[in-house]
Amino acid sequence: MENNKQLNDLIETKTGSLASDGMVISSWTWLHVADVMSKEVATISLDEIVISAAKIMSEKKISCLAVMDGGNVVGIITETDVLRRVGSKAQDFYRTKLSRIMSSPVESVPFDLSILDAGKIMSVRHIKRLPVLKENKLVGIVTQTDLVRALTSYGLWRDVSEIMSRDIAGIQRHATVAEAAEIMTSRKISCIIVLDGDDLAGVLTEKDLLGRVVALQRDPACVKMEDVMSSPVTSIPSIYSVFSASKIMEEMNIRRLVVMQDKRICGVLTQTDIFTAVKNKLQEEEEKSTRLLKESKNNIYKTDMDGMITFANPAFMELLEVSDPAELINRPFLPERFWFNREEAKPFLRELKKGKIESRELTLKTSKGRKIYVTVFTTSTTDNYGEINGSQGVVYDITAKTELVTLRETEEELEKLNKDLESAVWELSQANKELQEFAHITAHDLKTPLRAIGTLADWLLRDYADKFDEQGEQKVKLIVAKAIQISALIDDILRYSRLGHDITNIQRIDLNAVLSEVIAGVNPPEHIEITIENELPILMCERTHIIQVFQNLLSNAVKYMDKTRGQIKIGCVERDGFWEFSVTDNGPGIEKRHFERIFKIFETLSPSDEVENTGIGLSIVKKIVELNGGSVRVKSEVGEGSTFIFTLQRQNSDVTPVLTNSCENN
Repeated sequence: MENNKQLNDLIETKTGSLASDGMVISSWTWLHVADVMSKEVATISLDEIVISAAKIMSEKKISCLAVMDGGNVVGIITETDVLRRVGSKAQDFYRTKLSRIMSSPVESVPFDLSILDAGKIMSVRHIKRLPVLKENKLVGIVTQTDLVRALTSYGLWRDVSEIMSRDIAGIQRHATVAEAAEIMTSRKISCIIVLDGDDLAGVLTEKDLLGRVVALQRDPACVKMEDVMSSPVTSIPSIYSVFSASKIMEEMNIRRLVVMQDKRICGVLTQTDIFTAVKNKLQEEEEKSTRLLKESKNNIYKTDMDGMITFANPAFMELLEVSDPAELINRPFLPERFWFNREEAKPFLRELKKGKIESRELTLKTSKGRKIYVTVFTTSTTDNYGEINGSQGVVYDITAKTELVTLRETEEELEKLNKDLESAVWELSQANKELQEFAHITAHDLKTPLRAIGTLADWLLRDYADKFDEQGEQKVKLIVAKAIQISALIDDILRYSRLGHDITNIQRIDLNAVLSEVIAGVNPPEHIEITIENELPILMCERTHIIQVFQNLLSNAVKYMDKTRGQIKIGCVERDGFWEFSVTDNGPGIEKRHFERIFKIFETLSPSDEVENTGIGLSIVKKIVELNGGSVRVKSEVGEGSTFIFTLQRQNSDVTPVLTNSCENN
């Protein structure tokens, strides 16, 4: 019990999206109902009677049927509809036509509706099932169970005691089903607790009533609760997390749990309770994220896969001098009248759809015809499966700076320019500071659940060691390994993002000594030999940066070595005012078509299960070298090995140090 409480405290984490004036932040990327719906829909004809529907639902172990008239959905028949007839003590309900008791008209939803929006409809309409249509044809049904499973995957770590139903209905085990049905109907509840004196004996649900009474055509007034109740009852302590309770429901295929405290019934937790709590929490976070985007002073927009604008915040509308969102929303980025040069639009939109644009300077015009110059920064957005589903971006107005270039450089104008530049530098430094703070906070928030995963896995291995077979133990260890891999990825991303922003410590570096430290840190296995072919130069540089370059190149050479006797050689020559360094190995080599790809962030040629690699190492090498005026390339033959070559400016007393910070480079 105490472990569960500690786990809840440990993995409680803030799930909200963040936004700042320094960058674009996407709100939740929601699944669609098509991703979670049941595609095999059980149907029944409008002319059938209640008993037929009850038998089908009982046999298929489902809670509803779609009532069809021809090819159209005209109603839904549910366990609750049947319960109400039982509770009314009508004697002919077994022969009643479905049209008399079904829920109609039917609330249906399109297949591409988000699960959060579907949840809102269920809450407002007080329903638990929605037929899903595509081109006016029934293609599935989404239930509250489906949405609970999907929504809880977004994370909710509260205790069940915070959301459970405390108003519990109870009845003695010798009472009749008809009496219980009357109570359930009058109080609009889906289950009732069955007692033996003061002790918990069982629970009667709509599902029990349907399968054990109605489907068998038994008289509710003659059936005792103890004959049809579900027993024993699955219960949980009040300190359980909502997420854990939801998992138990899913594994046991039940829709409610009795909550106990000190051997006393203190509440009932239903899927509806979980659904409402999760939906409300995520809806609150979604609204907060949207509000932050709207309030941002940056000009932010989003597009779908076809390049159509789906969101434009007020700042972006103000930049283009438009007051009606309809002038932008559901239109291409950007509508034709906003382009100063229409021919510039075609290649931009083409590359935007392919996700190839990172930044681009454009010449636009506002709705009032005013010419403006902007820089557009874009990034792809992905769905819950990692598939690209659009893009988002921020547009910076650089009109004033661009126009300054064309002005005469009178003394008065130069003074104004200096003031503007000072202000811009200050704003840039503030933005960089906010960006670094955001990256640090985000990394911390991401690592919190990773630590929880590691702790949970350790508890499993320690507390349930005798329950695991060899395969189970390996799977738990795999969880830990994956958590460590993700943590390493976060560290590498942070390291990459800080390049060009760190305050560097330029010092005199003897590469011969530094390489000895790097090689010792790489710790190559006995069958791999690393040699330095000639004397290396002394540089005035930032120590951490030069270590990162050699460390990443040597680590990769060791990781991918496929020869029984591995050889890695480090060399340096002076060429055209540069030091040209080389790292050569006799490993597997690289196909020529991958030469450029391997330097892109997150790109790796081996599956993550085979080689522990985040795909960022060579990106860090490329960024450090290029920030300092150098270049990096690879030469390789498959099966023969690879040579990575990078250059740095040669030092002398009159030359600025090689590895400088971003302010000096800018």
